[in-house]
Formats: sequence, structure tokens, C-alpha cells
Amino acid sequence: KVQGSKLTPASKQWWEMKAMYADTLLFFKTGKFYEIFHMDADVAVSVLGFSYMKGVYAHAGFPEIGYGNFSSKLIAAGYKVARVEQTETPDM
Repeated sequence: KVQGSKLTPASKQWWEMKAMYADTLLFFKTGKFYEIFHMDADVAVSVLGFSYMKGVYAHAGFPEIGYGNFSSKLIAAGYKVARVEQTETPDM
């Protein structure tokens, strides 16, 4: 839980999915960009050489055009990868 505040709907969705797929790196698509959070971002930084993005929590990302390349590298390194794409705007 985010200390001192409530989880955003997107954060709640991430944690719910991560609980179901703990052994899989989750790539969340936001527009034309994939975002990787928390422990998954740590792996992306370590294996892919990404830099952390600014924020309170571990967070990294890349443009959608890189999905095939980056997911292939992670799979070759022994990781499972899943991408999550938004299909509708949640009620806020």
C-alpha cells in the first residue's frame, strides 16, 4: 500500500495482476509506451540496462516499438513476460 495515501486504480490493477502472475514481468501499455513497475522494473534495469524513471517507486519504460526486442531478451534470460493493454478508460 502506498504509505500515507490510497492506491490509484492503475496501481490497484497492477498489484492485483501481479498477485496472479508473480513469476511474470508485467509490461503495462500506456499510450505508445510500456511501463514496468516495482520489482519488474528492477529486473528491466538489471537485465536490459534501463534507467529508472522519476517517481516514488521503481519504475522504468520504453516506447512500444521496442516490445519485441526487449521481451525477447528477457525471455532468452529465462523470464516470463506479459503485456497488459488498456481496452477502455476506467471510471475515476
